[in-house]
Amino acid sequence: PFPTPEAAERKLLELANAIEPDHAGRLSVAIINRQFREASGSYEQYGAAVKAAFVHGWITLHPSGAYLSFTQAGAERFA
Repeated sequence: PFPTPEAAERKLLELANAIEPDHAGRLSVAIINRQFREASGSYEQYGAAVKAAFVHGWITLHPSGAYLSFTQAGAERFA
């Protein structure tokens, strides 16, 4: 469904941007994961997309693993 890892990463960021963050600015990993899979992405592609977005500095992961947040650089991609 996503021909390249970059395409999967773009879709992940697009989905995350469309979600309303909680009061602490966090986004639910469960919601993003479900939406990613509904968009025909696999679990493997989701994991690779999250890792790539983290390495690029666009998201941070909560220590619990249940949430992610956009960094300033990540938020600027959608400004």
